[in-house]
Amino acid sequence: MKLRLLLVALCAVALGVSGAVAAPPPGKGKPDTAGKPAPTGPACRPKVTVVLKGTLTSAGVASLGVDVTRGNRWARAYVSLGTATVAVSDTTKVRRNGKKLLADLAVGDRVLVQARACKADLLAASPPGLIAVRVVAHPAKA
Repeated sequence: MKLRLLLVALCAVALGVSGAVAAPPPGKGKPDTAGKPAPTGPACRPKVTVVLKGTLTSAGVASLGVDVTRGNRWARAYVSLGTATVAVSDTTKVRRNGKKLLADLAVGDRVLVQARACKADLLAASPPGLIAVRVVAHPAKA
């Protein structure tokens, strides 16, 4: 009787282990990215936030010119260039001393620009164009 109970327990453990070690079915689990190039463009993942700090040199309807003095680790290429042209969309949030319009920005303002970019694009030789998500501006210091 004890031997029969031991054999049933061993069979149950063996079935449980084989199910835990089995690979997931095709199309499930982590994607196989070995040997594939990193995706680029608007549909890529992961996207990272690029933060640029500097002085506003030009403010147009569709873009901003910024003399970049500082930034986060993803903005290294723009800091080394010293300038950046950032596109502005209708969803871009603009803030300047309580005002919320792009027309309220003035040349010479201190700005902080947040934009999203693909990590693979930022590692390329030339930095990609950016579309601003948020622009925070303050008047120039006297």
